[in-house]
Amino acid sequence: MANAWSLRKRVNSCGRRLMRAAGCKGEEGNSLVELAITLPLIFAVLMGTGSFAMAFYCLQELGSAVSGAAQELGATAGTIADPCAQVVTQINASLPNLSTGNLTYTVITTDAAGTATTYSGGTSLSCTAAGDGGADPEAPNEPQTVTVSYKYPWGQMFTYGTVFTVKTPTSNLTATSTTMGE
Repeated sequence: MANAWSLRKRVNSCGRRLMRAAGCKGEEGNSLVELAITLPLIFAVLMGTGSFAMAFYCLQELGSAVSGAAQELGATAGTIADPCAQVVTQINASLPNLSTGNLTYTVITTDAAGTATTYSGGTSLSCTAAGDGGADPEAPNEPQTVTVSYKYPWGQMFTYGTVFTVKTPTSNLTATSTTMGE
């Protein structure tokens, strides 16, 4: 056992002499290597947290805008010619920081007979469908539902300019609100 211990000391001593001869005196580079390994992981966690916070903020803003538009739709039931256009205009005005091209609208109106009609589309959504005979699409005391989906780009926190072209993943953030027509 004593021989094994002394052999280990000799090997370690030789290793230290070789390291000194090569110009390495200690552990000066270890912290730099540790930083190089952990910094990308820490950066990824921070950017993921920030991106999730931005998505949650967008969802809150979207929910607030949809709720306001549904309340307005219910309050004006049967008094305006194109309630879907009003919903689109109000939501676009409530969300100035979101790209309107990424918004998809669905408005479900119920007429006086209790028949629900669904209108879907983008920024050119209109409730005056061809062939409805100009019938009033919404009625008082009937449910009116507004649903808006936003295609959220997860990489919107990062601007790469024109140097890098990076395809970022997207997710649909959806908010729905139902109100009774007045």
